Amino acid sequence: MKNKEFIKQNKTKITILGIVLVLTIGVVLNFNKILDVGIKLTIGREFPQLQGEPKRDKWYAIDIDEAVSADGSRWQGYIKKGSENKVMVLFFGGGLSVDEYTAARTLERKDGFYNANITTSTYIMARYMAKYGIGSSSDNNPFKDWSIIAIPYSNGDFHSGQGEFEYTALDGSKQILYHHGYTNYRLMMSEALKYIGNNPEQVLITGASAGGFGASILADDVTTFFPETKDFTVYVDSSLLLYDKWNYVMTDVWKSPVALSNPVQSNNITLDSLINFKNKHEDAHILFGSSIRDYNLSMMQTYFDCGTLDMHPGQEAGDRYQKILETMIKDMQREIPDSGIYVWDNIAQKDGHLSIHTAQGTKIFYEKRDEGPALAEWVYDAVNGNVKSYGLDLVNKKY
Repeated sequence: MKNKEFIKQNKTKITILGIVLVLTIGVVLNFNKILDVGIKLTIGREFPQLQGEPKRDKWYAIDIDEAVSADGSRWQGYIKKGSENKVMVLFFGGGLSVDEYTAARTLERKDGFYNANITTSTYIMARYMAKYGIGSSSDNNPFKDWSIIAIPYSNGDFHSGQGEFEYTALDGSKQILYHHGYTNYRLMMSEALKYIGNNPEQVLITGASAGGFGASILADDVTTFFPETKDFTVYVDSSLLLYDKWNYVMTDVWKSPVALSNPVQSNNITLDSLINFKNKHEDAHILFGSSIRDYNLSMMQTYFDCGTLDMHPGQEAGDRYQKILETMIKDMQREIPDSGIYVWDNIAQKDGHLSIHTAQGTKIFYEKRDEGPALAEWVYDAVNGNVKSYGLDLVNKKY
């Protein structure tokens, strides 16, 4: 009894110790294989493999036999069946790969660009979404009773690819990056709907970072899985990068379906995709949120603009992103005038006043803000037809 009581009181510490042990073993031995097994035994316990019918309000993992991650290893999705007949399709983030240089540098490196397999980052993202973020069971979460289909991200293609990309690895060997994000998402949706059903009252399509890009790109595609549903909302969290080659990347690198790549003709993949969706679904609600000087997006934008990845972006990078955000707001207000926009500020780095990247996977999502209500409240109001904007004056603030 004493042992059981000790485990109960120290569950968090034991879990953290287990993760540290797994990471240590993984470094000494075969990192990916050992880590994959270890994560299953620690964090992965919170997402058991679905067998039979899912219990309500419990998270499960679903293996998809045909689905693969960027490095060719297995891929899986997550599901939670809620008590309300409402569905959230939640796309995870984890970087991107747009060329041979980025393909050769995964997030296992300090200067990496994308998550290449279902290991620590994907599991931890799932855990944070489920425990603290938009997928949590907290009474503060207005979406706690919704069903959720969670689409992990380990293909570097904003969930939109269906091809293979050959590149030269840093050791000189020829490798294949499996841009199968679109394929994986479609397979997962088909499997998940067997348990959730395809006729919900409302559907929220959302994601943060690369997941937000995915939500904007795939929003129209998602609606095809819910042919009877009329009420859709798209919420994009922290997904803004300007790049003149977006159409080329989608067409020639990721091999995205034409229906996804054709609408993207400018340097703003998010805006082009949202405009395309809104043109097809006039009654849908569109939301876009971002911190004012997003640390991660400032860093990635520097790579696109300057050809280098600055791991410690400063004042100039922050100024650049703030200006891009100002333009994005004006363009959205012109092209999608009934959209809702939320600009917020949480400092991540004092040097240059860089702000935190993404909100919906953290407790920030539920905090009342100086700029307006909690982000969770803002999204929930919009889902129910009350679409508003907050914090827009921050783009004129000097930092």
